[in-house]
Amino acid sequence: MFARCGNSGPDLEQIKIELGFDRILLENYTNPDELELALSTIAERHPDFFPLYGGPVLGLFQGTDSLPPLLVWSNYYFNPQLKALRDSVQLKFGDFKKQEEEIKKAFQHYAYYFPKRSIPTVFFFLGGFNYTVVSVENGVGIAPDQYLGAASGYYTHLPYYLRRKKEPAYLSTDVLKGWLESEVMADSAFLPSTLLDHIVQFGKGLAIAKRCLPETADSILIGFSQGQLEFCLENEFLMWNSVVQNQKLYTKDPRIISKFMNDAPFSPGMPAESPGKAAIWLGWRIVESFLERNPTELSNLFSPRWTPEALLQKSGYKPSKP
Repeated sequence: MFARCGNSGPDLEQIKIELGFDRILLENYTNPDELELALSTIAERHPDFFPLYGGPVLGLFQGTDSLPPLLVWSNYYFNPQLKALRDSVQLKFGDFKKQEEEIKKAFQHYAYYFPKRSIPTVFFFLGGFNYTVVSVENGVGIAPDQYLGAASGYYTHLPYYLRRKKEPAYLSTDVLKGWLESEVMADSAFLPSTLLDHIVQFGKGLAIAKRCLPETADSILIGFSQGQLEFCLENEFLMWNSVVQNQKLYTKDPRIISKFMNDAPFSPGMPAESPGKAAIWLGWRIVESFLERNPTELSNLFSPRWTPEALLQKSGYKPSKP
């Protein structure tokens, strides 16, 4: 592998990857003929995504067996409200060069740590606020209309704990995390059933993302405010004890698991200062503890042998009592 002197990380100039970028319906076409040609190109370049785009993502058509006719696409695309949204995206992101460079660096790191793994095509698509990240077999898509800034008028209906993550700084991170989550889940030898299963699976993704995005703040990686992250660091022992003593760690109750895994103002059974999804942060800490003891196992985190239970046992994870 290509590492810099002093072992400060890979030399990205030596890591060559084939990473393509594409944009889907973000250009301003002037008539249906131009739109039809663009749709034909999209369907050819993204055969896995295109049926999903017209169906579940945009809701223009039921299912994915048939594709929306041109008239349906035209009515959607040429809607004045959608044009205003496209203009907002173009004003905020321009040519996406900054984001493309960030994403390229992230996947160069990924190729360094996981040389046998495939590198996806990355595409930016107008999602109409329905979806944020969509992973398909050979690609991952991101909807930039979800990152127009917390102060954007498009998000005024959202509570602050959701609105503050609408900043452009989260876009590149979410591309990588979306791909990692699909890779981790796809390679699992089992379906996550307990709360431990879920938080460690996401913890694996965060541990890898930290190494692929070394310049990105931990608060951005996990989606916490800096204050929330500091709360977790200061209260790690109490948070872990709360989950363990209340016998939540091995629960299979989907209602309880969803309360810990879904976005929320704070985590169940914890103070209001705690962030939602605090249990995922604990999962990240477990994985980091495991990697401290087993630093050569990073590239094997996808391995079926490292089930959440096995990983927890080998991690020696035990938060210090304050």
